[in-house]
Amino acid sequence: MSAIGSLLVTGAGGFIGRRMVQSLSSAGYDVVGWTRSMGDLHDLDGVKGQLQSLKPNTIFHLAAQPANAPDQSWAIVSRELQMLSNLCHSMPSHCQLIYTGSMAEYGRSGQFAEDDRCAPDTPYGCAKFSGTNLALSLRATLALDIRVARLFGVYGPGEAATRLLPSLVHRLQRSETVALSDGLQLRDFVHVDDVCALLQGFANLPGDGLSILNIGTGVGVTVRQVCETVADILGADRALLQFGAVER
Repeated sequence: MSAIGSLLVTGAGGFIGRRMVQSLSSAGYDVVGWTRSMGDLHDLDGVKGQLQSLKPNTIFHLAAQPANAPDQSWAIVSRELQMLSNLCHSMPSHCQLIYTGSMAEYGRSGQFAEDDRCAPDTPYGCAKFSGTNLALSLRATLALDIRVARLFGVYGPGEAATRLLPSLVHRLQRSETVALSDGLQLRDFVHVDDVCALLQGFANLPGDGLSILNIGTGVGVTVRQVCETVADILGADRALLQFGAVER
């Protein structure tokens, strides 16, 4: 990943995208953050025009519909593939693209290697798995430098207030009860700054190296353990955590 020329981060208005732009800028790179004001990533002509102008050396493709978005119809699969296809079709010949997949591609909890079987069971997981397959297919058939970084449970500064940790902290600081599931889901929580550093490191590997990389800690903890740890750090009563009050 060269500091000469620009780097492009799609989804720059989102949680990870904003942090990625900050991380790259702090490292001295010339980085452009693609937000909706630059155009619609589903519009091929618009994407092509922007990439012809920017001529990025690396594209970090972080734009996606959030896993917890209200609209979880199967249409998100086609939208995911359209964005990725437009970027791959339009990127300069010297450019590399890092596509961000998701732990949701596996469709189950556990510790996984990159080549373990995926069986997504949600529209979001299917969308990301479809994107991973498209990215790796284009890499193999067109010899494009496209890589897949499969992200696990990213958390940290800038998360939406509705996500688990911010909402948990907000309520516990006010001594309010928190309605939770049983909390037995096993998750791999990885800090957003570690994710940004690993994405940069992945981009700097030789082009004939890894094509897919899981980004997580490799250590599973239950949601219940995380919630209880947050309560303890805040000095809140664990009785405020109402496990089993809602379905998963």
